[in-house]
Amino acid sequence: MAADKFGADRHTAKGVQCTACHGPDPENPIYPEEAQCVACHDKAALAKKTQNLSQANPHTALHNGDRTLCHMQHEPAVNYCAQCHNFKFNVK
Repeated sequence: MAADKFGADRHTAKGVQCTACHGPDPENPIYPEEAQCVACHDKAALAKKTQNLSQANPHTALHNGDRTLCHMQHEPAVNYCAQCHNFKFNVK
């Protein structure tokens, strides 16, 4: 699947192979869950990086249980917080 213009392009640019997140079988790829993401992306470091957002810190939200919802890698990012809150996060 094409990686450009979505989050996966960043992984590709850094040399991360598709198999790192989706497993070795391209005919039967694994859909990664948050545990797969935090193997490389430290959740505490992400929370610290976004601690000064003016409205709220999405990485410390009580219902932040599945980062893969906000940071889809092969689809446009979605501000799921805005479904119930009036936060204007710039999701990428």
